[in-house]
Amino acid sequence: INIILTKDNNSYRSFYNALLHEGYRDLAALLQDGIPAISSGNRKSSMDGMTSHVKTILCEGGVPQRPVVFVTRPKLVDAIKKKLYCLGSDPGWVTVYGMAGCGKTVLTAEALRDPQLLEDYFPGGVHWISVGKQDKAGLLIKLQNLCSRLEHDSTVSQRPLNIEEAKDRLRLLMLRKYPR
Repeated sequence: INIILTKDNNSYRSFYNALLHEGYRDLAALLQDGIPAISSGNRKSSMDGMTSHVKTILCEGGVPQRPVVFVTRPKLVDAIKKKLYCLGSDPGWVTVYGMAGCGKTVLTAEALRDPQLLEDYFPGGVHWISVGKQDKAGLLIKLQNLCSRLEHDSTVSQRPLNIEEAKDRLRLLMLRKYPR
């Protein structure tokens, strides 16, 4: 509790929601009176915080939604944003790595919820893919789906038949059509 009290109001609210959703309703009831109200004067509510335009872009790109239990980690999110901003107009990649379950997906998705970042650096939207450990058949399916999403307006209609063909097609797409 002492750690939560050093955080912002959203951390307290997230802790309350975690208790509620994980079967600790009695404890959640004890904390219910202390839940901070969400003021409408905030620039953004951490519970929502996005315009419908941003929500649409992220949804279309397959970016994961915020989890029910969400605790802000602004320093880490800002670090990812800075790396994305450093790409500027040059093509490149930002790789987020770490142990399983440490929050890579949540942090990266949160960084993409910045409307200015989306407007300036991802004007065509984003395409989110989770790879993880895959067998060859699963990897081929993911690569085929990504090719289909990226070639939506292309005359190429046949899906790649193997991983090498999919890699080559994606390499060309990334270089020619989606350098950023």
